[in-house]
Amino acid sequence: MTATDIFNDWPNNSGFDVFHEETTPVELTVKGQIPEYVRGVLYRTGPGNYTVPTEKGTTFTMQHWFDGFGQTHRFQLLSPTKVLYNSRRSCDELIEHIRSTGSLPSSFSFAQRRDPCQSLWRKFFTTFHSEYSQLRGPSGANICVTLSLDMPGLPATASDGKRSLYAKTDATVLQGLDPETLEPVGICNQTKLHPELKGQLSSAHSQRCPETSDTFNYNTELGKTTKYRVFRVCAATGKTEILATITDAPAAYIHSFFLTKNYVVLCVFSAHFGLGGLKILYHKNMLDALDDVAPHKKALWYVVPRKVGSAAIKKYSGRAFFAFHSANAWEENGGIVAEVPAFDSIDIIKKFYLNHIKADSAEARKWVDKAKPSYTRFWLPEVEKVGTGFVETVWERPGDVSMELPAINPLYKTKPHRFTYGLVFRGKSTMMDGLVKHDNSPEQKHLLWEKHAHTPGEAIFIPDPAGTEEDDGVLLTVVLDGRSGLSYLLVLDAKTMREVARAEMDWAVPFGFHGTFGRI
Repeated sequence: MTATDIFNDWPNNSGFDVFHEETTPVELTVKGQIPEYVRGVLYRTGPGNYTVPTEKGTTFTMQHWFDGFGQTHRFQLLSPTKVLYNSRRSCDELIEHIRSTGSLPSSFSFAQRRDPCQSLWRKFFTTFHSEYSQLRGPSGANICVTLSLDMPGLPATASDGKRSLYAKTDATVLQGLDPETLEPVGICNQTKLHPELKGQLSSAHSQRCPETSDTFNYNTELGKTTKYRVFRVCAATGKTEILATITDAPAAYIHSFFLTKNYVVLCVFSAHFGLGGLKILYHKNMLDALDDVAPHKKALWYVVPRKVGSAAIKKYSGRAFFAFHSANAWEENGGIVAEVPAFDSIDIIKKFYLNHIKADSAEARKWVDKAKPSYTRFWLPEVEKVGTGFVETVWERPGDVSMELPAINPLYKTKPHRFTYGLVFRGKSTMMDGLVKHDNSPEQKHLLWEKHAHTPGEAIFIPDPAGTEEDDGVLLTVVLDGRSGLSYLLVLDAKTMREVARAEMDWAVPFGFHGTFGRI
């Protein structure tokens, strides 16, 4: 393969379908000095590989980035110059089933295209949960979108019984992992939290209150009437309470939502499942069941009080859009401000088929300039006034300075913030091509980290405990050097967006999704 075979001389294939596992921690080569306050553990999760050689002599291949076989990574930052790394695949039993049978054990995936006839008349519950009922072992499911440490209401997963690490996805199943070895230890469903949480879908991004550590999420039950149950898990007691049940919204794909000091804000985006979810039964995946955004399909916003028995739900409608990841929301002047990267179609999901994002794919060149987000601030007025309202667009930024996978200083969660960090898609590569520090103020002094042929992943903000300003801290991100085919953990100064340190690896870490950080 020559440079002319790769879009813009930006190779990225080594970030796909690679499998390198380090089950025993190994020390990485650190260049520079990692700040002392960054002592802790960074966890990352996402697909490790996409293909499985079968006993029949064929090769089974997952087609979409979101459907790759899960792997979890652990970076233990012990000192300014010492970082240990270990990793483990989380779905060995599922892979072994594919190896022996040549097929998935379930009729459900995010975007894998298969023969629809086999499952047209299956029930909803069976469609979404058969994979987890057929394979009983803790590694029998592919759950690798987000990670949560010490989730209230669920049992510990560490061998000492003191801590927990759970992997989550957009279904209502969770996978417990040992926080040190990353070994899968069990699979459970949200019904373990509350018997009424019997739906099939949920948000991979639960929200945690920065003051109480209570966890919030929603549970979607598909059927003749779609039911969204918004719930809270109390950190102090582990008890789960249903805050609201919404029955007048269409079935939609909702990957994240918003949290303020006093409210849960659920935006039902404009990407709806066809026929109320019945299309999932036919297509056997979520993507093909989604109808695209259209101007008449207004986004519906539901503002739910966080306290049980509080005032009635406030409902808003606003312009049609789709989004993956909320950035932040807060209460201000009697209303709510919400910021989110918004898309005018679901092309961003279609873009993530592997043949649309691999650098040497001719098909990928058609998608380079498609599906760019507009980082947008919305305003929900008069939140305490009973009735309905309309959402206003305050501002939106053009695609080249907008971002996906937004991150903020966690100390500003549910509070007004100025800076948002995220990945940019400027058309320089077939995937992400830089990290932006987005300035929400009128000055808009955006800063950028970029290095040609180096593809960054989601950034996580670690605040400086001695800091006095919002951008005092560092960003942690895993970067693939496409030319060498090797990855490194990059530490960036969040104020200047300049490199502080890096921990280099002698292998590639596959392009993943999300992670979390816990201090030692």
